[in-house]
Formats: sequence, C-alpha cells, structure tokens
Amino acid sequence: MVSTGGEDALKRARTALASGRLTLARDILEDHVHLHRDAEAFKMLGEIRHRIGDLPGAGAAWFATSAKGPIVDEAVSAWRTKHDDDFAAMWATIPASARRGELTPKLAALKARAEAAAPSPEPSPSLSPSPDPSPAPASTARAKAPKKVAPELAATAPPVAVPKARAADPVRAPRTDEAAADRSVPEAQSGFDAAKVIAWVLAALFVVCAVVGLITILQWLVPGT
Repeated sequence: MVSTGGEDALKRARTALASGRLTLARDILEDHVHLHRDAEAFKMLGEIRHRIGDLPGAGAAWFATSAKGPIVDEAVSAWRTKHDDDFAAMWATIPASARRGELTPKLAALKARAEAAAPSPEPSPSLSPSPDPSPAPASTARAKAPKKVAPELAATAPPVAVPKARAADPVRAPRTDEAAADRSVPEAQSGFDAAKVIAWVLAALFVVCAVVGLITILQWLVPGT
C-alpha cells in the first residue's frame, strides 16, 4: 500500500487515543481512510476497533494491510463469521480507498469472489416488451365474427337451379335418382310371398303320404310281396 499523506489525521487520532477517546480516534481514521489510501491508518484503525471490541470491523481494516499475527487472524475469522462468507458483503466493508486503484492479491481475490457471487442485474422495466392488454378478447372476437361475403361476389354468384318437382312439394317429391332406382327393381323381387311357400310344402307332404299309403295297401292285398 502506498501512503498518500494524512499526517494531520494520524496525529489527531493519536492525540484522541492518548486521551482515552477511542470512539473519536476511530471516527477520525474512518473519515481519513475513506478518501486516502494509507496503510498506517488502516493498521491503526484495526487496532482501535479491536480495543473497542469490534472484532469484525478490525478484521476488515487489517485485511487491507499486510498485518499478521494471532490477533489479526482472530479478527479476520470474526469478520468472515459475521458475514457468513458473503463475499459481496465482506467486500463492501473494506475501506473505500483500499478498494480503489491497484489491489493486493488478497483484495483482488475477494473482489473476484464478490463479483462472481453478485446476482445478475434484472432487465429494466422500460426495456421489456409491453404485454398485449387484451389478447384473449381479440382472438375470441375474431373466432366468433361471421365471415362476410364481398358485395361484388354475392352479386355475381350464379343462382342455384332447383328441380320443379322438388320446388313444388319439397317434402313429397322424390329425388330423380331415387325414382330411377325404384323403377329398375322388378316387382316380382320387391316382396316375399309366404303363403305360396307354405302351400308348396303342404302339397309335397300330401304326395309323400299318398305314396306311403299306396304301398301299404298293396302289401295287404298281395301277400308275399
């Protein structure tokens, strides 16, 4: 990290820290690191936050520096636990000046993870196509609308020829093809005479009975035959 000045802010922070005003010293340093990328101010801010008891805040400030040690590791672990490894939220807690310009490998890795975990922006409502307010009624109206015949087509359409017989009596007048079919069938085949069949059967039975009776009488009259 390259310091960009701010000796006055560091001096005022040390003065407040020496007098026991930790909150004032923290506020002075937070305002300073928001605008100036100062490695010494980052370390002092982490120390003051740790003394106040803000371990996650101390971890965020120390993560922007090269500070090491058990206290630093404890604070960074508390910082990650507070945000549940939400890299986007963790990146937002890093001092603003540390997120600008050239990044250390640690900060570059955190930024890459934060950008990968960030949700994709939703399309603007103004760019989305406006829905059709009434698609269903329009389609229903088109479906139910009767087809109109053009006046010029209706005027030029030839009249339909109607047979005279059917025109006179459309209920009783038979169709021409049906009448021709009726005349083509002989009258002898149009019905079935059951009485004639019964008469022929009775006549056959009578002949059979007569022959059998005649043979029986001859046997009586001429013995031995």
